[in-house]
Amino acid sequence: MKTLLEIINKNNFFYIGSLLLIFVCCLFLSIYSRADGFMFMNGFHTTFLTIFFQNITLCGDGAFSLIVFTIILISFKKHRKLAILLLLSYVSSGILSQIIKLFVTSPRPSVYFESHHYAYYLDTFSNCRIGFRSFPSGHTASAFAMVTVFTNYLKKRHIWAFSLLFAIVVGYSRIYLAHHFLIDVLAGAILGILSGTFSILWFKKNQIKIKKRTRQFTRKFNLVMQNIKTQHKPNINGSY
Repeated sequence: MKTLLEIINKNNFFYIGSLLLIFVCCLFLSIYSRADGFMFMNGFHTTFLTIFFQNITLCGDGAFSLIVFTIILISFKKHRKLAILLLLSYVSSGILSQIIKLFVTSPRPSVYFESHHYAYYLDTFSNCRIGFRSFPSGHTASAFAMVTVFTNYLKKRHIWAFSLLFAIVVGYSRIYLAHHFLIDVLAGAILGILSGTFSILWFKKNQIKIKKRTRQFTRKFNLVMQNIKTQHKPNINGSY
């Protein structure tokens, strides 16, 4: 509990901002129904915004998280801890969101409006996901898990606002593109923040074991690479 409070205190601006965001979303959900809230948040669509959100939403995709993890792991040796934390937060948020989806039956927006006979149509309905696995938003969970780790790791005051804004935009893209309702995105945001925070907490408690196993893995990997180079080393005549 003490370690958890230390994590929150060191990154208090991010967590306070996140709490305010959650409060505003809960207030919005208490005022508007699911359908009315969705229509209100999709009241303005343009070609530029559609293209923008189609691209920004990819930042919540699993492939993006793995690419960021790989780049940091390979290119920034001093920040391998960050890479491990990102991987832990992504995996935990992804697994938890998929488990919840198995037990919660919640229709996607296009299915919801069709089944409730609403005369409402968006241009994004033609390319949106369909089905009954809308809650929570996995993309939002991944984005918030990522920024939670970044803001805790980098420990710079000015980063928390940009990171939180980035995650909010990714979350809103899921509503704009008609993949999710606000309640799905809110649940994903909470799940992501919790996954990122507890990934950091777990890492701190198991840091020595993780470093030891990482060194062992790195040593074995280097030996394998060295053997491969030795086997393919040219002889004196220049032939293999």
